[in-house]
Amino acid sequence: MTIGQWFSFSGRIGRKTFWLGYVLPLFVASIVANVLDVTLGLAPAPTADAMPADTAQVGPINAVVSILAFWPMLAGSIKRLHDRGRSGWWIGGFYLVSAAAAVVAFTTLATATVGMFLHRDQPVTQGDVQGVLLVMIAAGLVILVYGIWLLVETGFLRGTEGPNRYGPDPLGAQGAPQWQPGAPPQGWQPQPPPQGWQQPQWQPPPQPGWQQQPPPQGWPPPQGAPPPGYGAPPPGYGQPPPGYGQPPPGYGQPPAGYGQPPPGYGQPPAPPPGNWTGPGQGGSVPPVRRD
Repeated sequence: MTIGQWFSFSGRIGRKTFWLGYVLPLFVASIVANVLDVTLGLAPAPTADAMPADTAQVGPINAVVSILAFWPMLAGSIKRLHDRGRSGWWIGGFYLVSAAAAVVAFTTLATATVGMFLHRDQPVTQGDVQGVLLVMIAAGLVILVYGIWLLVETGFLRGTEGPNRYGPDPLGAQGAPQWQPGAPPQGWQPQPPPQGWQQPQWQPPPQPGWQQQPPPQGWPPPQGAPPPGYGAPPPGYGQPPPGYGQPPPGYGQPPAGYGQPPPGYGQPPAPPPGNWTGPGQGGSVPPVRRD
């Protein structure tokens, strides 16, 4: 994985890449930053005495590392959701739900505080305190349940087998096998056309023109008017026979099957006989012992 892929939000990653490529390095970087803050005196040691509430408990180095780690951790979580076939906006939903729950809890607490100030002459009842606590606990439970679901989805569940809309299976051969048409047999090439065969270019012959034939030699014309139809050609005279000048059926077409791959080309080969590959897989049945 390159640096660009490490920061990218596209694609899919498996659980191993998520834990070893994102969670572990960022966790180690946070520990190193905390140690540097304590060593340089920028933050109190974990075993130090209680400090005032207004004293910063997070060192500047640890704060910078936490801010810089937000982007890659977000990228790794989104790619794990992609591996599960889910949209990366589920991460945004977590922050949106957290913000809404925080607003509800803060508004409830602020309203209760203002009410106690305005009615400070009245004692605070136990019911008012329980109502505020129930709202804050409910908001916290919503955030907790959503966070646990995201942790299980991104860290512990296997992604969808085979490619999905976000990319191929990161497990490769370890995922579900995806059948693809096999390569043609070694040395097979499309057969060329028969030697000397060319696509003929058919042209219709010129249409013959009809001309009146002269009378037979020595035939005297009759006396008076010529008989009806004299000198006219017989019916159909000078017309070509039916189908004359048309190419025969199939003329100029390549032979049947020309240019097509041989039967079975591109199909996965059948398993060799005698090796049982399970029911419905095309192999033989397993031997049965009969006593």
